[in-house]
Amino acid sequence: MSNDFSKLGIDDQVRLVNEALEVEVYPGLAMDGGGLEIMDIQGFDVHIQYRGACGSCAIGETATLPFIEKTLQAQVDPNIKVIVTTAPTPGAPQA
Repeated sequence: MSNDFSKLGIDDQVRLVNEALEVEVYPGLAMDGGGLEIMDIQGFDVHIQYRGACGSCAIGETATLPFIEKTLQAQVDPNIKVIVTTAPTPGAPQA
């Protein structure tokens, strides 16, 4: 577990997050036809976007998100917070 997660470079942060998610999170999402992408990391905030079936599944916010956050807190840094971002719809006007 890194006590200096927020001070690492983005490449090291992404590597640590991916390593923590590889064993339990990614395979579980893939079994249901989904996945996630790390969109950004700002300090302790890890911004993700669900992919595939996970993007439209209601359980993503209620069960999967807390599991992802607890996994990262246990394996990377207890201060991590996971934030789900949504991509703008192609062709939609931007605010």
